[in-house]
Amino acid sequence: MKEGQSGFQAIARPRLESIRMLLDFLGAPEKALNYIHVAGTNGKGSVCAFLQGMFTDAGYKTGKYTSPHLMRVNERITVDGCEIGDGALRDVMAQVQSAAGRVKQALGETPTQFEIWTAAALCYFKACGCDIVIMETGLGGARDATNVIPPPKAAVITRIAADHAEYLGDTLSEIAAAKAGIIKKNGTAGYTVTLRQEDEVMPVLEQACNRCENRLVLVKQPVLRGFCGMYERFDYDGMEQLELGLAGLHQVENAVLAIETARICGISEQSIRKGLKQAKNPARLERLSACPPVIFDGAHNRNGMRALAENLDRYYPGVERTFIMGCMRDKDVAGMLEELAGGPVKYLLAVKVPGSPRAMEAERLAELARKAGIRAQAFPDAAGAYRAALEDDGVVVLCGSLYLYEAFWNIIKKRCD
Repeated sequence: MKEGQSGFQAIARPRLESIRMLLDFLGAPEKALNYIHVAGTNGKGSVCAFLQGMFTDAGYKTGKYTSPHLMRVNERITVDGCEIGDGALRDVMAQVQSAAGRVKQALGETPTQFEIWTAAALCYFKACGCDIVIMETGLGGARDATNVIPPPKAAVITRIAADHAEYLGDTLSEIAAAKAGIIKKNGTAGYTVTLRQEDEVMPVLEQACNRCENRLVLVKQPVLRGFCGMYERFDYDGMEQLELGLAGLHQVENAVLAIETARICGISEQSIRKGLKQAKNPARLERLSACPPVIFDGAHNRNGMRALAENLDRYYPGVERTFIMGCMRDKDVAGMLEELAGGPVKYLLAVKVPGSPRAMEAERLAELARKAGIRAQAFPDAAGAYRAALEDDGVVVLCGSLYLYEAFWNIIKKRCD
């Protein structure tokens, strides 16, 4: 189902009056649910995927709200891993759009796309009788539309890095303060789960936890036990030989965040193990083709590109890489390219992300790549770039934006049909 919704994330408003009023007109569905709220720069979707698997296996009816979608808007709203159906989505959207009209009359402004989706998700989760909702923030935390929910059972803060400076701030401490807005006083023993962050970030999170009477839970150090394909095995705090269903060394970090959160909520080791192994989160170091190896990774900031480069070094050591890359012009593109330039890069084929007013022109991206010391060429479309990439040996890596996924998935599917 696609009507009325674009694939691109709406810009957040610096206030929550609109979403609060929208939910009030809908009967305050957010107040009927229990939550785990996940914020951070990288890894949010993966943490949510791990948690959804753990809670579903433990017998909880588990809602999950994430963004953006890759192929179908329905992906954003799932219960026990199943997307909302087209009919149910049309019904809930009709309710929300009607309420949105009342908000416009009252405030003089229409709720944003993201506010509408957030309200629709909450209405659906309430109608389904969800026991727990895994809620991913869209942008930031404090003023994100998802932050209208009541205090969660646990707040999870993934690794914080520079991103969205124009909305969240220029320093890591400013960005951390925005993300820490999901930490709330819940009247009993609140929990915030995170990892050891940069020196600028930790005091901000500690102060937020003290202010909201949350116990700050720092994950422990996992012990790596090797990998099969691109899937890691590791031990963690008494649990041995845990296996992941998501590829990449960086997923171990996301997994231990999910483990500690699940433990707080009383989830058994058996369900934790199954949730880790059965987790699915497409477009995150996903191999779309085996021969030649074609990998899609949604890395779209410097920290994500560093993780991508490290994973390629681990799983394809010394193998030449041809990158097809498209990105948004408001990103640290020069920094992203610096992370790629240190490896055995053969070529970078630059494309423009289709359909986005924020997309960087392919010619500009190629120019920046050449400044970083990478051979680069601009292509007018993804199909042409993909054909050119297949002429080279080695591994083909598609990266720079999650919004490229649908285009490349369709190109590869057509070639396989």
